[in-house]
Amino acid sequence: MSMNTTDRYPATASQFMLREIKRQQELVNRGYQLLKRKAEALRLKGRQTASDLSVTQAVLGHTLKEAYISLAAVKFTNGESNALVLENIEEAQIRVKRIPENISGVSTVTLHAIEELGASDALRYAGLGAGGHRTGEAKRAFRAAVHILIKFASLRNTCILLDNAIRSTLRKVNGIEKVIMPKLSNTMKYIQVELAEREREEMHRLKMVKAKKIRAKALAAMRLEDSQNGDSGAGGESGEIGRPIYYYYYRVYLRSAARIRSLECLTSIICACRSLPSTDSVENCSKPVCQPAEWDDEDLVF
Repeated sequence: MSMNTTDRYPATASQFMLREIKRQQELVNRGYQLLKRKAEALRLKGRQTASDLSVTQAVLGHTLKEAYISLAAVKFTNGESNALVLENIEEAQIRVKRIPENISGVSTVTLHAIEELGASDALRYAGLGAGGHRTGEAKRAFRAAVHILIKFASLRNTCILLDNAIRSTLRKVNGIEKVIMPKLSNTMKYIQVELAEREREEMHRLKMVKAKKIRAKALAAMRLEDSQNGDSGAGGESGEIGRPIYYYYYRVYLRSAARIRSLECLTSIICACRSLPSTDSVENCSKPVCQPAEWDDEDLVF
């Protein structure tokens, strides 16, 4: 069987390689199923995260709008206060905590906003003279905006990581399905065909060797018979010793009742001779070896 080497892996045709290819195929199938499940889990989590991100983005836009409106009201009431805020910055009241999370083998980080209760508020007395109510509203609006902004950043980071992981997993799944699995299948078929061909060749070789041995025994027995006939004073037959081997084949051919075209009865003719006392030859006569018609001794050479 001629198979393109680019469609299969380079492997020797042996039982060991066949077992190894089957083992690799089982491992690849198991990995393929796991990767498909991982891709489905990541897609489900990605859709949930994208939905939360869309909702958070809408809420963030509305919250920032309200916060900047409150800031405009503070500026209208108390005037420009940016310099006052920058001068009184001390300790942060809101901190970000990173919590690692594993989503189907993908490492992500979830951000949570934590308020420091012990942190001092430098602007807690701002607006006592006028506009204190507007200042408090602006502070609360921007604090809520910071919380939503941290959540939005966490969801967006998770969406990006999940999207990259899904693309990578799908590439692996497609590579296994379109490249690795067909190559393994073609390699296993190639090894099986080669092993079957070798088995047929070995069986044919054994049959040919067996037929050659049977013919060698028959020729030895005929030579022994001719030598005995020659020693008994048969006259003209004593000169038959030492003749070529095809001479004995021709004698077998002439002794038959009719011209045998396929030579399938060669072993039966030899067994009919009286000079074959061995039981092995009689047993071999039960299964005559068939050879094509008009055979020659050179046809038996491997």
